[in-house]
This record gives sequence, structure tokens and C-alpha cells, in this order.
Amino acid sequence: MKLNRDAVYITVIILLIAFAGQIYYSYRFIPHTERAAQVYYNRDIEANQKIIEAIQHADTFVYFAIYTFTRNDIKDALLGAKHRGLDVRGVTDKDQVARIALQGKIIKELREAGIPIGTQDHLGIMHLKTMVTDTSYVSGSYNWTAAATNLNDEVIEVGTDEALRSQYEKVLKKLLAKYPLPNKR
Repeated sequence: MKLNRDAVYITVIILLIAFAGQIYYSYRFIPHTERAAQVYYNRDIEANQKIIEAIQHADTFVYFAIYTFTRNDIKDALLGAKHRGLDVRGVTDKDQVARIALQGKIIKELREAGIPIGTQDHLGIMHLKTMVTDTSYVSGSYNWTAAATNLNDEVIEVGTDEALRSQYEKVLKKLLAKYPLPNKR
């Protein structure tokens, strides 16, 4: 009788170890939805908060390319990242900076805080609405404006998939190297 009881205990222990190993493997190596990518419609969530959260969770850098930028809360999050010692850099559209007073003011404030922001130098527009950090990316149709937050129909994708994140990083690094910073006076 004792032999059967020991065999049952050993079998249960082996099954528990196997089950724990499966849980560990599933958590560690299989991407979970919340860790891969989510697509959000701006009427269902506050898109600006998703961008701010991505900035706040960055550990090393924040790179962005944005066509229209008039949200002070996102500007403040970028300034906070710079003050935490992160490498913060961006690119924006030269005509938008010149044409929209609030965007010009925000870009000027970021530059004065030591955040390099270049502008495109060709006849087309710099129409990206993308940000990448060392931990995530955000991209979509959403400009960083009150209208995009409250009036327009917009979508953003927020993700942590490393393959996609690194592709966004490559694109943004290419833009950061391509577009010049304004002349210092």
C-alpha cells in the first residue's frame, strides 16, 4: 500500500513541475496580446494618454516624427523624459512649424530644453505620426493635437513587439539623420 501512495505522490509532483514549466514557458516565450500590439480608436480612449504612457515607460530614448504638434501634455512628457536623462529627438514638418503658432512655440520650447528637432527640407511634407522608444512604439493617423484627440476619427497602434519596434526605430533614426536641425544663432 505504501508503494502505491509514494507512486501517486511522485506522479503528482512530476505533473506539478511539468505544469509550472509550461506556465513559465508560456509567459516567457509566447507573446501575449498586451505585450505585442493594440490598435485604438481615438473615440474609445484618450490617444494622447497612450503616447504619454509610452514616453513615461521609456528607459533610454524617445524618438518621434510628428506632422502637427499642439498638445502641451505630450510636450511636458517629452520634457520630463529629457529631464530623466533620456535621449529625446524629433522631426517635424517645416511648414507646420512656420504656419501654426502653437506648434512653433512648442518646438521652440523643446529645442531650448536641449531636445534636437529637425525639419524636412524638401517640397513634400513630413507626414509621419510615429514615436519609438527603447520599449515600445506608437504610430497611426493621430497628430498630437486637440482636434485629433477630440474631433477627428483617428487610430493609433501601440506595441512592444521587438521586431516592429526595431523597424520603427530604424525609420526614425534615418529621418533624424536626414533632416537638419535649425541653424543656431
